[in-house]
Amino acid sequence: MLSLRTIPHRPRWLLLAVLATCALGVTGLAGCSSAEVERKAREDKAEFHYKLAAGYFESKNIDLSIRELVAALEVDADHADSNYLYGFIQFGRKQLEEAAESFKRALASRPKFYPARNHLGVTYLELERWADAIATLEPLLKEPTYTTHYLVYNNLGWAYLRLGDLRLADKNLKLAVFLNPKFCNGYRNLGLLAMEQRDFKGAVEQMTEATTRCPTYADLHMQRGEALSADGQMAEADAEFRKCAELGGDTMLGRRCKARTRQGMGGSESRQVGGL
Repeated sequence: MLSLRTIPHRPRWLLLAVLATCALGVTGLAGCSSAEVERKAREDKAEFHYKLAAGYFESKNIDLSIRELVAALEVDADHADSNYLYGFIQFGRKQLEEAAESFKRALASRPKFYPARNHLGVTYLELERWADAIATLEPLLKEPTYTTHYLVYNNLGWAYLRLGDLRLADKNLKLAVFLNPKFCNGYRNLGLLAMEQRDFKGAVEQMTEATTRCPTYADLHMQRGEALSADGQMAEADAEFRKCAELGGDTMLGRRCKARTRQGMGGSESRQVGGL
């Protein structure tokens, strides 16, 4: 969930001070001009609409949030925070191409806007634009003030895996879990990498790490079941599919897992269940 507390705001007192100085006619001291006053006024109006949008977003009134973001961007198309929040909403609505454009505009206005860069990279992953994701995300590793490098390594590892570069996938995913040993999704991706390499015992080991750390995630139990099945451990795989079905309930995932159990397959114990 996006936390708007991470989005910096320009200090309003600075804008008011500049406008007040210009209004007094002290143009030489403040370097003011009519164009500067107009620009500051646009920024102030856009910021006003953005803050309304942020409030609506926090209260989950997305339609009103979009209305205020559109108003902000009509006033100032380069308003970084508005572009970022709009991109986040578009991403959530699976409008991925539009989200990418919004994140790029936010970055163009504020090159050090790290959350916008991260979300642009994640959007490229969703679009399966693996090379663009790598080029976008790698610069974050050079930023000492960016505090979630393990997520960057995980996303880079996934992109390299999808590109078929298993060596770099392994390197980045291992760095992700080294930096955050509790990161269950990193172990999951290492398990998928092991499955790609047909190292089924290694896949079971990594998926076991993932389910141990995140025991209530149904999808992790399904993937551990697939790894166990590929390794020929059919009884253990059946137990994992049952656990996934229990946690997933009447969701699509829960029904899929129920279908993978021996009972769901009509009691057959000879059918192989494996693969990615």
